[in-house]
Amino acid sequence: MGLFSTKTEIKKSNKKVYWLIPDGFRADRDQFNIYKWAEQGLLPNIRTLMARGSYGYSWPVFPGHTPTNFATLLTGTYPKTHGVSDGPMRALGYPVKMVVKGGFSSFAKKVPTIWNLLEPKNYRFSLQSVPGSTPPDLNFGSTIKGRWGGWGVEFPPVIFHSRFDQKLMRDLKNQKRAFNYGVELTKAMDLYTPKSKWMAHKKSFSPELEIDLSSWGMDLFGLLIDTKDDGLVNYDTLLLSHDRTNPLAELNEQAWSPWYPAELKYQLKNDYNTYSPKKTKLEETLSEAAFQSSFKVKVISLGAKEDIRIRIVFDQLNEFLTEPMEISQQMHDKIGPMIDFVDHYPPQLIYYKNDKQTFLEEANMSWKWHQDVVPFLIHDLKSDFVIHSIYTPNQMLTSRWWLPYLDPQSGKYNQVSEDERKILWTEMLSMYQNLDKLLGEAMKNMDENSYIILSSDHGVIPLNKEIRLNNLFAKKGWLHFKKNEKNNEYEIDWAKTKVVFLQMHNVYIHTQGLEQPYQRDTSPEYKKLREDVRQAIHELKVKDLRNPNGEQRPVDDQIWNWEDAEEKAQLPGDRVGDLILANTFGYNWVEDVTDDLEIFQDSLKGGYKQGVWPKSTEGMLTPFIIAGPGIKANHKIEGDLNHVDQFSTIFRALNLPIPAQAEGSAAKGIWDSAN
Repeated sequence: MGLFSTKTEIKKSNKKVYWLIPDGFRADRDQFNIYKWAEQGLLPNIRTLMARGSYGYSWPVFPGHTPTNFATLLTGTYPKTHGVSDGPMRALGYPVKMVVKGGFSSFAKKVPTIWNLLEPKNYRFSLQSVPGSTPPDLNFGSTIKGRWGGWGVEFPPVIFHSRFDQKLMRDLKNQKRAFNYGVELTKAMDLYTPKSKWMAHKKSFSPELEIDLSSWGMDLFGLLIDTKDDGLVNYDTLLLSHDRTNPLAELNEQAWSPWYPAELKYQLKNDYNTYSPKKTKLEETLSEAAFQSSFKVKVISLGAKEDIRIRIVFDQLNEFLTEPMEISQQMHDKIGPMIDFVDHYPPQLIYYKNDKQTFLEEANMSWKWHQDVVPFLIHDLKSDFVIHSIYTPNQMLTSRWWLPYLDPQSGKYNQVSEDERKILWTEMLSMYQNLDKLLGEAMKNMDENSYIILSSDHGVIPLNKEIRLNNLFAKKGWLHFKKNEKNNEYEIDWAKTKVVFLQMHNVYIHTQGLEQPYQRDTSPEYKKLREDVRQAIHELKVKDLRNPNGEQRPVDDQIWNWEDAEEKAQLPGDRVGDLILANTFGYNWVEDVTDDLEIFQDSLKGGYKQGVWPKSTEGMLTPFIIAGPGIKANHKIEGDLNHVDQFSTIFRALNLPIPAQAEGSAAKGIWDSAN
């Protein structure tokens, strides 16, 4: 019987909770008004939740991005208390080039999460794709693929792109690695004369070319052929084989292959990150293990040699990404291979026109898997409390293709026609409708004595320009870098560098250079250098894209010293740089350095949230809906919540004492007369 059955009898059972926290699910009062869309019938399940519960808006915490806000939602505390100030976090006593602690790790939080507190009260949790849930710290219950917690075996999707496309190879730089320092998400691909004879196939009217698509220890080869006798070198067909003899697939442009089984290999002692403490090469080699998995291939682009673009996605579920291990096989048997979310970070599906369609197709696979997993989480795992996240909304709102042309505050808003904008809105609305369907699955599988909650970690706003602060510092002589000719990437000379910007909002400063283990500089020259850096950043100006006759500062007065981190920015003083930056609407700091030392650059990314002071723009708002026993029905919450309030609200709904650590308050006015 579903939560919204027309029958009135109530089962006598423990109160159960399904808390959906989609990543980057913007819900503001103007452009992305989900409550208005629901009333119009576009989001029927959200409309039903509104009718049966209370709904409103909630504000994220600075710096506005995922790890910090998930930690706030899950602990009911501000970053200065829970300790998660960023994704990649540096620490005193270690070189700043090393990421010592990841904000996505469960170990990063200094206070217990909601599951740590409720497990002793016999709540059985299932955590699906929740940032901050791994390495698993449940005593019982289930943890499934927490995102980027430095735990388990993950095989990110990869794009193979022709090395003949020199422009893209130059443009990618360090944007081709996961979170800039991890595994390669786009690999330069050689096209060469076949090394041995291939299986029988159609005649090619251009010289056959072979490509090597091998990855994660799996051999995979492709043969490019041109089946059109038109006098042009224009490849239109890709043959796939593990050994060049036995056929696997024949694909044309824009086609997906089926799922194929594969044995993949992973070095368990290798974190696949360029800047982190390392095991020895021997340890990494000896730790290599084989995993049974599966993959599928998308031909994004064919044609001339420089246009060849192939994507491979891997099943994102294996026994080393679930706790307990055996539920991985159970999930495969019931649901099939997992696509957790579309694309990655930095986004890769933003460079070619066909990337957009690939994005939409992959996103739909992600939604389908997450919708299908809901009954498994609730029933098969016998859960009392499910926390479920999906990263796909963030990926769509930050991607190149949509938000800049849908939000009137964007500097790119007028670059499309109204007819084009209607198509973009239809595509964007489909994402919101897919999430509505996901909620519908929960509603079908929860009984009347249950709670369903919808919230999110942050909204997303349009990105007009990226700011290469490290180029500014290089111009000032504070930062030095060189080019690694082997991989065509730029590397900072840490010994000579005194000032550096590092994600997502930190500037590190030391008058003696940043090569050595980092400690706060106490020299007489330090404060002057810090003030010089502050002034240089403050003086930056750029043409205002929304006002062609004016200029705008990418940062106003929101530049804080580390000593003021807790009071001014609610951040932990021991996990921030010497200066903390909050950027102005439409501008985002990036770590890149370039030969031309240009500071401002156009970005193919369409949206962002990092480093934004959340309450400076309604685009950062998120929804909050709660329905269940004791919650006032059809009630619009007066005033906005802060994210810290949601934790306390859930405890009150469950008739449990609000933990002493909570720094927020339970929502007011949402309780019916009996509660």
